Amino acid sequence: MNDRNTPIRAIVVTLIAFAVVSFQAQAQKAYYLEEIKRAAEQGWQDNPAVLARWKAGIKSNLLWGYDPPAHPVYLASTLAFLYEETRDLEYARRAASLLESYGDLRKELPTDFARTRAEYSQGIPPLSNFFFLPPYVRAYLRIRSSNVLDAATKAKIEQDIAESVDFIFRFPEWGAHNRAMLRAEALQYALLAMPGHPRASAWKQLSEAIAADNLNRWEVEDASGYHPVYLHALFSYAEAAGRGDIYSGPVLHYYLRYYQELISPTGSIPDFGDATWNGAAAGLRFVAVFEKGAAVFKDPQLKWAARSMLRTVKDRAPILGVGDAYHLADAYRWADESITPAPPSTRSEEVLEDLVGKKVVFRNGWDSSSTYLLLNYRDEGEGGWLDREYLRRTISVEEEKMHHGHADENSVVLLMDRGSVLLHDAGYRDALPSGKFGAWRQDYFHNRLVVRKNKRDATQSVLDFVRNSGAYRQVRSQMVDFLTLRNVDMSRTRVLDKTLGYQWDRTIVYVRDPGYFVVIDGVRVLTPDYYTFVNLWHTQEIVRRGNHFFDVANDSIRAFVFPRTRSLLIAFPESYQKSEGVEPISRHFQIEQAIYQTVSSQYKAGDTECFVTILYPHDPAADPARLAAQFRLLTTSAPYRAIALESRVGGKSSTLMVKLDLDTEVARENIRPRYQYDLGKVSFGDFDTDAYFLYAVQEGTSLQYSAANFLKVIFRGKTLVAALPNTHPLQLDGGNERVGFSKWRRWEDSITFAGPGR
Repeated sequence: MNDRNTPIRAIVVTLIAFAVVSFQAQAQKAYYLEEIKRAAEQGWQDNPAVLARWKAGIKSNLLWGYDPPAHPVYLASTLAFLYEETRDLEYARRAASLLESYGDLRKELPTDFARTRAEYSQGIPPLSNFFFLPPYVRAYLRIRSSNVLDAATKAKIEQDIAESVDFIFRFPEWGAHNRAMLRAEALQYALLAMPGHPRASAWKQLSEAIAADNLNRWEVEDASGYHPVYLHALFSYAEAAGRGDIYSGPVLHYYLRYYQELISPTGSIPDFGDATWNGAAAGLRFVAVFEKGAAVFKDPQLKWAARSMLRTVKDRAPILGVGDAYHLADAYRWADESITPAPPSTRSEEVLEDLVGKKVVFRNGWDSSSTYLLLNYRDEGEGGWLDREYLRRTISVEEEKMHHGHADENSVVLLMDRGSVLLHDAGYRDALPSGKFGAWRQDYFHNRLVVRKNKRDATQSVLDFVRNSGAYRQVRSQMVDFLTLRNVDMSRTRVLDKTLGYQWDRTIVYVRDPGYFVVIDGVRVLTPDYYTFVNLWHTQEIVRRGNHFFDVANDSIRAFVFPRTRSLLIAFPESYQKSEGVEPISRHFQIEQAIYQTVSSQYKAGDTECFVTILYPHDPAADPARLAAQFRLLTTSAPYRAIALESRVGGKSSTLMVKLDLDTEVARENIRPRYQYDLGKVSFGDFDTDAYFLYAVQEGTSLQYSAANFLKVIFRGKTLVAALPNTHPLQLDGGNERVGFSKWRRWEDSITFAGPGR
C-alpha cells in the first residue's frame, strides 16, 4: 500500500454522499456499518485534541480516582471492529496504537498520585473505570491475530488488561444491576484474551459469581438510563461466555417486550429514574439490545423498536461519536435482516404487569402524533433484597430508590399529544452523590402528590416546606385496578407509606374522545397527625392562569426543542379549603414552574383527603377558561368517600364517579359475601350505585355506561344492572347458609330514556 491513508480517504468521500440518503431506504446493517465508519474517521481526527484537553484538565474522578478519557478506548474498539469486518490493516494499526499507548497516560499524573487512594497500594491501573474495560479488551481480541502487533506490544497490552481487571477485586460490586454486570463482562473478556494467565482462574470465578446474580434474574434498578447498560452488558457477557441459554428463560423476553411497550411518540423510552431526555448512549444501547432480541425471538416488533430508537437518536444527534459506534457495532453483528419491522398495535395497557414493571401507559396509537401518558408506580419491590441491602450498605445511595431510581411512585412521567411534550420528568442529578435537597430524585421534583407532617406556615413557600436532605423514604406500591372500557381507560394504583402513616390511591381516567385525562388522588390517613398534602405539576411556561386553572406549555428540554402544537390545561375543579400557586424549580438543568394545590389540616385515623386534576391537551388558540368551565363536581351522598365529576363537551354530558373508600360496603359481620349494597351506595346526579368506578355518557335520550366492581347501578330510579341472589352455605362461624350477592367485575350497556333528571 503506497499511502496507508488512501482507503480511509475513500471512505470519507463515500460517507459524504451517503449522508444525504435516509437510513430508512437502506438495509439496516449497511446503514449501521457506514455510521460506524463515519464515527471512526471523525473520532480518529478528534483524538489528538481530546487527549490534549484531558492532559490540560482534571485527571481524577470522585467515584473511581484516576480518570483517563473514554474516547481513545471506544475509538480503538470501533476501529478494531472495522478491521474485523473489512480486513483493512490500517484500522488494525490505528487500534493497536491506541491500545498500546493508553496505559502511558498515567505518566501525566503527579508523582505522588498513588498515595491519594488506598486501592493504589500496588499501582495505578491503566483502566480504572469499569465501563471502559470491555471495549478495550474486545478491541485487543479483534486485532490480536493481525500482523500489526509484535510480541512486545502484545505483552504490554496484556499487562495493562491484567492490571485493570485485577483492580476489580478491590471493589467486586455485585447484584442484579448494570455496575455489577459491566464488571462480569470485563472479567469474561479478559479470560478470553488470556486463558493461560496465572490469574485466569480467579477472573473466571469472580466473573461467574457476579454474573450468576443476573442470569435469568430480575434487575433491581428502575432507571431508563441504566436499563440498556445492564442489558447490553448482559448480552455481551452471554456471548463471550457461551451462555445462549439465558434467552430460553422468561426474564429476558419479558424485559425486551417491557421496554418495547414503553416507547413513546418521541420514538424512545421516557426518562424515568436516573436518565436524561433521549440520551444517545442509552438509545444506541437499546438499538443493539432490540436487534439481538429481534434476532433471537424472530420478532418484527422488536426489530421495529430498534429502528425507532435509532431514528430518534439520529434526529437529535446526526453525528455519532465513537462511544455510539461501539454500541452500533453490536447492533450490526446481531441484526437479522430477514425480519421485517412491524410496529406494535397495543393501546392503553399495564406494562407488562404489577410486580416487576409497575408502569401504565395510556395511548391511542404508535406514531409521533399519538396521545401518550406514562404512569410509574414502581417501588423498590420485593425481589433482590440482598442486592439492594448490599448497595445500601456499601455506597452512598440514600437519595435513591434502589437502584438509580427516584421517589416517583405514582408519578406522571410523560404526557404527549400531537408531538408536543406537555409534562415530563425531572432528569438526572446535577452533583454527587446527588444534588442539593436530593435533586432531582426527591418526590417534589415529580408530577405526583407529596406528603409531609406538620403545618405549612402561610408565609412559607411550598418548596421550602417540603424540602429536606433528599433521603429516599421507602414505600410500597400496588396495582388496584386497570380497565379498558368503551369510552375510557382507567388505572388505580396505590402507595402505602407506613412511615408517615397514609395510603394514597391515584386514579387516572383517559377519556379517549375528545382526549383528556382526569386524575383523582384519594388519601386515607392511617396515623393521626397534622399533615400537609401537596399536589404538584411541573411546566416550563404558564401561558394563562385563571380561576382554579393553569394553561401551560413546554418548548424544550435543554438543547432538545419540541413542537409547540398543543397546550395543556391543568384545572382543579375540587378546591375546598385548598390553596394554589406557582414556584420556580430547577428540573433537567433548567428553571421550570412548579404548580401546586395544597391543604394542611389535623387528621384522625380513617380520614380521607382528595385532589382532582384535569389534564386537557388542546389547541393553543382555544380558550382555557371555557375548557375548564366544562367540568364541575357533583354533590355526592358520601363526601370525601367518593368523587363525582360532570363534564359537558360537544353536546354530550358525561358523568364520572370514583369511590375513594373501598371499604364502605363491607359488613362488620364475618359473613360471606360481606358486600352490602346499602352500606356502599353512593348517590350523585342521576345515579345511585355502589360501584368502585362508573363512567356514563348522555347524548339526547341515549345513555352509555360502564361500571366496575358493583352490586347495582340505578339511573333515575331505574335499575340498569344488579347482582343476582346466590346461596352461600359455607360460613366461617358454622351458621346456616345465607343468601347473598357477589360483586360483578364490570358491565357496559346502552339504554334510551325519557323525562327530566333529578
